[in-house]
Order: sequence, then C-alpha cells, then structure tokens
Amino acid sequence: MVVAKKRIAIIGSGITGLAIAYRLQQVIDKESLPYEVVIIESSIRSGGKIFTMKFGDQYIDLGAESIDTRLPEALDLIHELGIQDELQFSKNGKQDIFAFNKLYYFDCPTYKGIPVKRTDIWKYDLISFQGKLAFLKETYFQRTKEKEELTTKDYFTKRIGEEMAEYVAEPYFSKIYTSDIDEIGIHGYNEPLVEWEKEHGTITKALEAHPEVLDGKENFATFNQGLETLTNALANKLENNIRYSKRVTEIKKSISNTYILDINQKEQLRVDSVIVATDPGAYSELFSDLELSDYFKDIKLGSIGFILFSFPKGSIKKQPKGNGVYSVRMSNSHIQSVVWLNKKWAHFAKKDEDMLGVYFGRSNDSIMMSLNNKQIEKAILKDLEAMLGIVASPNYKIIKRWPNAIPQFKLNHDERRKNLFEYLNEKYPGLYLAGNGIDGFGINNSIKQADATSKKVLEYFKKTK
Repeated sequence: MVVAKKRIAIIGSGITGLAIAYRLQQVIDKESLPYEVVIIESSIRSGGKIFTMKFGDQYIDLGAESIDTRLPEALDLIHELGIQDELQFSKNGKQDIFAFNKLYYFDCPTYKGIPVKRTDIWKYDLISFQGKLAFLKETYFQRTKEKEELTTKDYFTKRIGEEMAEYVAEPYFSKIYTSDIDEIGIHGYNEPLVEWEKEHGTITKALEAHPEVLDGKENFATFNQGLETLTNALANKLENNIRYSKRVTEIKKSISNTYILDINQKEQLRVDSVIVATDPGAYSELFSDLELSDYFKDIKLGSIGFILFSFPKGSIKKQPKGNGVYSVRMSNSHIQSVVWLNKKWAHFAKKDEDMLGVYFGRSNDSIMMSLNNKQIEKAILKDLEAMLGIVASPNYKIIKRWPNAIPQFKLNHDERRKNLFEYLNEKYPGLYLAGNGIDGFGINNSIKQADATSKKVLEYFKKTK
C-alpha cells in the first residue's frame, strides 16, 4: 500500500531554515519516514544574512561577519558537514574601545570587555576613579535573585557599576546584537553569563570558573571563501528540497490540521506542517489571525549597514592594538564597530592594502539609514579620520544595507514567547516559528533553534500518526 507523504514546509532558507531542513532530512532518510521537506525561498539565493561576495580573488562577508567559537553548535555542524579544513580562526586578540576621541585597549583577561580579576580594573584608563570604586563594590556582593527581568543596562549597572556598563558592556553587546541596552531585556540575549552568575554568586567568580570563554585569539571563525561556505554546504545537500523565487504571502489554516500556503499570489500549496524561519517583520504579513498578530506588533526591528573600505597600505595612523574597534554610543560616531581584516584573518594579512569592515547605524539611528550612499560614505570617512587617523581616499568601497533586519527583544520577551508558543500549540498545531525573532541572535543560536524545532516537528507527527 502506498502511504501518502506528509509535507513539511519551511519558509526561508537562511541558516535557521537550512539547518532545520537538514536535520529533518537526516531523520527521514535514516528511518525511511513518509515525510517530504520543502523549503520555500522568496529570493534567488540561500543564506539570508550570511552573504558572501566574491570580489576579484577575495571573498568578503557583507552580512554576518564571523562565528563565535566559544559556543559549540556551529563548529559541531561544520565538522559534521566535513568542511572544517576550510576554517580560519581570528588573530590578534580582542578589540579596542573608541571613546572620547581615543582608543582604549584592556590588556588583561576579559570577557566582552569585563575584567576577570577585580584588581585589573585599575588598568582601565577609560574608567574614572569613582567608576572603578563602583566596579569593586558591585562585583564584591553576591546578588539575590531578581524578582523581575532587568534591562541589559540595569543588569550590568547593578553588577559592574554604571561607567563599566556604559563604556564596556554597551559597545560589546550593541555591536554583537545591534541593540539598545536601555530597552532590551538581559534574557533576550541568551547570554550564558547570566546563568553562570546565578551558579557562582558574582560575575567575576563566574568568569574565573569559565576561562574557556575569555576574549582573545581564535574566539571567532570564518572560512577561506567566506561564511557562505556553511550555508552552501547545507544548500547543496538540500538542492532538491529548495524552491527559489517563491514568496509566501499568506498561511491559512485548513482541514484536518493542514495548512494552505499562498505563493506569489497565484499558486497554493497544502502542507501538514509549517516552519516560519524568516525575519519577524514578515510574521504579521503571513497571518490574518488578529489575535496572533498581537504577539508580533511590539517587535521592534533594528537596521544596520556595512561598508568594506580598501585604503592604501599604511593609511591607519592610529592603529588599534587589537583586530578591530568597538565604539561607545556616547562617542557621537555613526560607526558601531570596525574590523581590521588584515589583522583579524590570516588570508587578508599579506594584502597590499588596508582593508576595513565598518558596521554603522544603531537600533535607534533611522537617519543614517535614510541617507544615500555618497552621504553615508562621507559621514563614515569623517568618523574614521577621528577614530583611526585615516585621511587617505579609499581605493574602493562596497556598501550593503540590512534594513529592519535585527529584532529588539524588550523586557519579558521570554514570557511573551512562552505565551505565543502556547497559543500556537492550541490554535495552530504543526506550525512553528524559528529564527532571530524568536530565541536569540547569531549563527550558533540559529543552529540551536534548528535542532530543537526539527525535533518538535518529528514529535508532532508521531503524536498525530
């Protein structure tokens, strides 16, 4: 007897959607399950915000810049795919901080800029004497359990003092997550330090117990031919599953717990399960359910831009000690961070040019994103002159914008997410949300979500068999 296959639709072929499909297909093939996986992608390429551009003989990442090797998910998948020999690991330690028109480098063991040893606070020229005393005071006392979630700014102010929170934690966390720490709740980051502090009592004791995560060389990784090496490896294994140039315009609940997907406003596809792995900005467009849409209306989206600059060799007069620079928000600079590619990656080290990757724009900087490319370039070059002493004209530049790409998780995101999942389980069985709008940021969190979501889908089918 021929058994009709259950169809699983994954909307979006970024790293999350590809990893979900890969995990599902592994189990389907291994257990000969009567399931079919279809990935529906609105563009002509896979990868989402992992976006590598080939420029001459070099590969430049214009979206996600690197993989954090201090978390295991991405490296485990890379070894599983057999592409670990193509990896490159970061060089020359950590980043400098740009504040008050000056570069600062913390020459001591740190985690996201925070010193592991309390006495090393005296090496922080960026912090005033009163700020150092506040750090020593706040890191001495063990914290009681918070009754309610704190903003990231308040969380760090209570633990490392206000100056350290503003001049150290803020540039590190804002760079990584393109977020406003005055608004985003600390649990929105999936930051392991939060759980470590609960276990060990104070932040400094937690960091002493986890030396493997400290800032330094090889904290980050990329590939010889850019991060798309990872998404291309997944897409190649799933080439028969991906449907390109197919935009889902609506998800409608149908009979027998199936769903109808409207595609390109001219065709329909019936499926037994749906996984939405897109940016959260697309959620409200996909569902006509007003009650469900209420869960999405408070999601604030941040924009970010990237410019690759090539300057004549020797153009950087104020050279950072590390492989890049993070800018504090009080520096009045449009630049959020700078990666000095020649110092960070071995395959750029011998280039006869100074190559800088500049990230600009913050979650609340809508003006910068509204400028044209010429205006953006002029503003960034002015900031680079102040930050790195660059007065030379660039050999060339490449600009890439990512509008409304980064969700800003506000306070109590965990609670709202729990309520959302409960609502979906009750009203929309077999429908799942994944991606950076749901559970944290970055490539590792995307893969972690993919593993969890694929298991939920398989468990759902087993229960409804």
